[in-house]
Amino acid sequence: MPSTLAGLLSSSSIRVNPDPPSPSTPIADSISTIHAFLSKWDPHTSLSSGFLSAASHLHSYLLHLSTSSANSAHRELVRTNSLLQSAMRRLDQELKHHLLDISDAQSTADQISTVRAIVETMLSTGYGEECITTYQSIRRSAVTSQLKQLGFDISLNLSRKLFKVSWEALDHQTKLWIDASSRAVCRVFYSERQLSDTIFGASPEPIRDSVFASVVADIASTFFSFPETVSVRARNSPERLFSILDMHEKITNLIPDIEVLFGCEPTAMVLSKVTSAITNLIEAARMSLNEFEKAVRKAKPHSSPGGGILSLSRYVMNYLVCLFDYEASLHMILGSMPQEMNTSSFDIQISDDWYGSPVSVRIAWLIHVLLQKLESMAESYRDVALSYLFLVNNLQYVVKKVKNSSLKDSLGEEWVVAQEKKVRRYMEGHVRSAWANMSAALPVKEEEHVERVREFEMVFQKAMKERESWIIVDERMREEVRQLVEGMVVPAYRGWYQVYRRTMEVRFTPEFIRSRILGLYEDPDSRSGSNSSSSSVSGSGSNSSNSAKLLCRLGCYMSQEGDLSVRHQEELDEARKGELLLQYHSRDDVAQQGEVSLRLQIEDVDSSISE
Repeated sequence: MPSTLAGLLSSSSIRVNPDPPSPSTPIADSISTIHAFLSKWDPHTSLSSGFLSAASHLHSYLLHLSTSSANSAHRELVRTNSLLQSAMRRLDQELKHHLLDISDAQSTADQISTVRAIVETMLSTGYGEECITTYQSIRRSAVTSQLKQLGFDISLNLSRKLFKVSWEALDHQTKLWIDASSRAVCRVFYSERQLSDTIFGASPEPIRDSVFASVVADIASTFFSFPETVSVRARNSPERLFSILDMHEKITNLIPDIEVLFGCEPTAMVLSKVTSAITNLIEAARMSLNEFEKAVRKAKPHSSPGGGILSLSRYVMNYLVCLFDYEASLHMILGSMPQEMNTSSFDIQISDDWYGSPVSVRIAWLIHVLLQKLESMAESYRDVALSYLFLVNNLQYVVKKVKNSSLKDSLGEEWVVAQEKKVRRYMEGHVRSAWANMSAALPVKEEEHVERVREFEMVFQKAMKERESWIIVDERMREEVRQLVEGMVVPAYRGWYQVYRRTMEVRFTPEFIRSRILGLYEDPDSRSGSNSSSSSVSGSGSNSSNSAKLLCRLGCYMSQEGDLSVRHQEELDEARKGELLLQYHSRDDVAQQGEVSLRLQIEDVDSSISE
């Protein structure tokens, strides 16, 4: 029992009027009433209001005797005090009995009225401490039980125990806390405040506050210490950032209700615990974001088969898409956080308005870190064309993730356009580095046509074998690249073929060359679809027109039927001047500093986004 509450009860008992009992109510009648009640007491019968009046009357008589100087007063004082103690013990049992039948302030009016009458009698007769002790014991058990029904067991969530449980168990308990928090504050603690204010309504406000604090203060402190404990354990675990943000969002949304419930001085410790929990959650979130960035930077360089989408790209982008769902919490967390980022290295010039959002800057920076890592990983490919293809697939995946999620609103159209231009530059670099040498292998001079056509056939067979596993994930880009490659190779080959097929043996027809090209870059995940769409890619239309323009940019052209020539080598060299080249370093220079230490898989949201 808090000393402050004991002091309040002591001062309140002084208010009892020590005047002698009224002559119209003989003390003998009150004593007889109490004796009769004690001898026939049954907890299942309703409490007599006469007994409560008799107890109050007996207490007044006791005070009167304590000031009397009569010789018989002492003996009468001892007898009356003993009787009053017996009455209060019985009344205490009545209080326990009726409190056990009360769930909250919405219990029946008769139940609440009876308990309130008992409480007021015990307080007025100097037995306030016993009354509060009983009330506190019963209601603390009730509150603990209600929280347990919500899924939060106080006995299992003490800080010293939480540091010993497994991560799996802690994740489960975190989910239970998040689910229970709103109901714990707005139902359990709020109802308990209503109940104590109702039952102790006749008492001064300091007593009501102290009674409420004696019931829920330490329970609420334990409840709100849970997120603080979890934040300490999880601050270096990027995969648990979302649990941290969930708890931060919950507790900050509940702040207005918490301040109303625990705004009084006796419950100040609860507010202090809530403030500490929020501070630790913010610190844990910041550290987890920093650890996430470090993990991406230290991801072990490796290639993806066929230049496909790297698991790191999927993980990071799904992580960031999920992360942006917590924009409000992130704004609070990142708002006062020093931005240790070189934003001048971004691909676009950030406007003043856009830069004003710390969440947008952080998201853009993390994507920038990923793209830097992808460019570094592209160096693991020995084939320059395949490294370009790797960058095409992964950057296109990043762009589509942004465009098909709320990240687009954060990063803006300018960012998307800049990245799409980079994707196209990578695509053009791939087409040039992969296929320009094949078109150049066709005969230029008539006297060397036999040797050159055999060389072309060997180059073509080798290319088909090496590139049969190459993939382009994005369907539109896959078709466009097929058109470009077809335009670079098939028209020139067809013109040559129609002239020389009668004078020499030619192994491949133009249709065969075309069909093999149109079968390239297929994504295994999309092979269930029909190939009929590929057969029409060389037809007329806007796509063909765009491809023709791009072929010109690539230094190639759509040759006319019967034309045997291709661009001279110097013309091809001129076309390559604008090519975006990857700068390769020695393999020893490639950083291999560890791998991503992300132990849990972020929920894959790719299925909801059209690839």
